[in-house]
Amino acid sequence: MNNVILRNDFHNTSVTIRCPVFLHIHNEAKIYPSVSQIRRAKRELCGIDGCTCSGDAGTRGPQEYNGRRLIVNVSAIFATNR
Repeated sequence: MNNVILRNDFHNTSVTIRCPVFLHIHNEAKIYPSVSQIRRAKRELCGIDGCTCSGDAGTRGPQEYNGRRLIVNVSAIFATNR
């Protein structure tokens, strides 16, 4: 498990989550946070009802992990069997 910092550059907020990081050859990293991690990130990065500053995970702006572009996969919140 790795500590990953997600950011929202509109509200100038950040949150740290622990999850595996998958490194790709094209200088990218990808994470698959759990539903509870996505909800917590959204709440801490932008907890304002009706705000449209961010996506499903509350992130806004470029995300990075150790100098690599970070892709946050939020497909867990769309799974039918939760």
